[in-house]
Amino acid sequence: MVIQLSNIRFSYPNHKDTPILNIPSWSMAEGEHCFIHGPSGNGKSTLLNMLSGILLPNEGVVCVLDQHLNNLTSRQRNKFRADNIGYVFQQFNLIPYLDALENIQLASYFSSSLTKSEVSEEMSTLLTSLNIPESDWNKPVRTLSIGQQQRIAIARALINTPKLLIADEPTSALDNINRDSFMTLLMSTVEKNNITLLFVSHDMSLSQYFNRVESLSELNQVECSNAS
Repeated sequence: MVIQLSNIRFSYPNHKDTPILNIPSWSMAEGEHCFIHGPSGNGKSTLLNMLSGILLPNEGVVCVLDQHLNNLTSRQRNKFRADNIGYVFQQFNLIPYLDALENIQLASYFSSSLTKSEVSEEMSTLLTSLNIPESDWNKPVRTLSIGQQQRIAIARALINTPKLLIADEPTSALDNINRDSFMTLLMSTVEKNNITLLFVSHDMSLSQYFNRVESLSELNQVECSNAS
């Protein structure tokens, strides 16, 4: 299994009496493309932070790619995340004054999966495959279109050849045309590279792209009114 959760319980230190997650069991197999939906404030981002090793559960086991994240130090989790997990953020989180190449290079900084020359070659391959003209590679990303920024965000998430790609509400700020373009590109990219995809959103219209669709409220035994 790419993801295996067992008896997960989590609450933030300053709100110990307000549980956020209570997930008895959940798993995701290699190659699956899973869509998890739920309204804002029901623990989606908390779950993703736990799967990427940013947060640890108060109880239970988080196993990602056969690695028990509970057993790793903070530095080891950071290294594991850099080497194995790609992340597409809600607002893309690109550095606006850096160009496409520099933004992508940041993602490879903490990873040892590629050498410097391999990173350079892979960046060129990704940007070309994602239809970013070479003439735009050295422009500050703030000067590029939303569609181009989408593609750069995907390239950054894929630069370390991750086995797992996590997408956290990446279409929430997009209009319908850009949203559909982004989803088509994302799904074709993960399919081509045989990447396991976990996508979370409140937008149920996106479920059409996935063959596995689940509600977080069914996984998480905490009442939605208590989650955040």
